[in-house]
Amino acid sequence: MRKTLLTVSALLAAVATAGAQSASAIRLRLDPASELTIEGTSSLHAWHCKTNKINAYVDVDPGYTKDLTKIARPIASVKVNIVVKTLTCGNEQMDRNMYGTLKADENQLIKYTLSGYDILDGTASPSSFAAKTSGTLVVAGQEKPIAMKISAERLSDGKAVARGEQTLLMSDFGIKPPNFMFGTLKVGDEIKVKFNLKAGPELLAQLAAAFTGVGQ
Repeated sequence: MRKTLLTVSALLAAVATAGAQSASAIRLRLDPASELTIEGTSSLHAWHCKTNKINAYVDVDPGYTKDLTKIARPIASVKVNIVVKTLTCGNEQMDRNMYGTLKADENQLIKYTLSGYDILDGTASPSSFAAKTSGTLVVAGQEKPIAMKISAERLSDGKAVARGEQTLLMSDFGIKPPNFMFGTLKVGDEIKVKFNLKAGPELLAQLAAAFTGVGQ
């Protein structure tokens, strides 16, 4: 009985905390299908690395499930953390090269924080919009401002999808493009980062369902 009461109390506290947050914003949780890729070139071949292990905090306006043209700021805040060593590049040697290039032992995370955005004229519809965003990106311990265009869409199941891509220079983050095989393989300075994120407010729904089921 005591264990049941403790469980109920914990669930009530969790639901109350989530409910308090949703009074001003709803936090979405990323779907495992979300993915980020990094593409680049070398003197021998193109390459790409990817991960779907993304830690993100995406807060949206409580009315995001309704007509988006009537919401001035659908996105409240975005923070993304990626553990460098979750990136995979096709084989173990390439993985090790990537981790060394990004100084993964000293700087384990790639971090992004949204600082602002403007919805692009003519792009808003009841379920989608495009925006020009500004934020900060931390790679290999170096923080730089970053601007990029994103597209966002609300799906029929209520989940939200955001897509975007941005070209960056490794040298802007203090990273010297590496070379291997005694200099016969040289990696280009320019890389392209792409993301396809899918998220929904599933955590609150699961907590509520768990609470409803207690004692049945």
